[in-house]
Amino acid sequence: MKHFFKALLTIFCFCTFCFSGQPAEAGMISEKQEIEMGKAAAQQVEARYGLLTDPQVNDRVNRIGQSLVDVCGRKNLKYTFKVLNTEDVNALACPGGYIYVFKGLLDLMPSDAELAAVLGHEIGHVVKRHTVHQIEKSMWTQIMAILAGVASGNGEVLALGIVVSDALAAGYSRADENAADREGFAYILKAGYSPYAMLVTMHKLQEVAARYGNPGWGIFDSHPQPEQRIQNMNKLLAPLKITPWAAKNTDVGAYVREDFKDGEWRFTIRETAGGNDPFYRAELLAGALYQVKKKETIDPSHFIVFEMQDKADIYYEDIQLHTVYRQDAAGFGSIGACAGSCAEQLRDWAVKVRKTRINSPAR
Repeated sequence: MKHFFKALLTIFCFCTFCFSGQPAEAGMISEKQEIEMGKAAAQQVEARYGLLTDPQVNDRVNRIGQSLVDVCGRKNLKYTFKVLNTEDVNALACPGGYIYVFKGLLDLMPSDAELAAVLGHEIGHVVKRHTVHQIEKSMWTQIMAILAGVASGNGEVLALGIVVSDALAAGYSRADENAADREGFAYILKAGYSPYAMLVTMHKLQEVAARYGNPGWGIFDSHPQPEQRIQNMNKLLAPLKITPWAAKNTDVGAYVREDFKDGEWRFTIRETAGGNDPFYRAELLAGALYQVKKKETIDPSHFIVFEMQDKADIYYEDIQLHTVYRQDAAGFGSIGACAGSCAEQLRDWAVKVRKTRINSPAR
């Protein structure tokens, strides 16, 4: 009887929770309420999977995530980005800005640009309040979930977390997923990442699905089939007319190419490394150089090499361009020597771009 009255009181509180206050976007759940529900769900997610405690990894994920928040449509929220300590290839967003990636996904998407594509998609769900709208559409079911949670003595926080989990488990609509893709694509462009990043992640998901069966994108297997997402993404990419461009070559793997008046510039990538085949690596580099070209000025001296134990990253200012791995360094003697050679090729590209701009000031 004690639990029964407590459950009735909670239903009354939940109805008040959902129907009081100034609603956001003409919905029943306000932004403040959204944040409270997301916090409850986040506590359950973290308790279930545990968090990765590597500060370097966490700093990287947060840095990339916050760079996307800076250009998203709901910057007023306090977004958090955390890594769940499991080898599953997943990512999820709780309402209110609580965003998680699984460790297994980080291993599959090694570059900053790929991770930005994943986080951008999840931020898109938060910006568009997709989970909140899902809850609003099935409000009576959510009330019954709270009734069950409180009646069992688990408390209101647990019950609110169950409400959000049930909404996520129900899955997003195809329209919501496509909207999150479009939002994420816009964010990675504005934040300066390779516009090919999301396409590469979709291709890799398609390969995982073909090899192991469709695992979905997120924790509840709710995302559209990779084939359709790839078609949609190609439609978004086409108007950009990205140069330089990536192409496959059966003899050497893949290359990045751009034509100038004084001849062709080409950057060849032969090896599969870092979880990416040569063509994916070429696409990411081509897209990153496209982002460099969008800068008002290009200085060839601003290409920088950061050498680590087993790889070297090449940046133009804050834009990650290319990663050189041990596989690439055969014949160079060291990863650093190979990265230095690659950086010189990229500087040569920058010189050609500058010369073109000087000769065509009305570009």
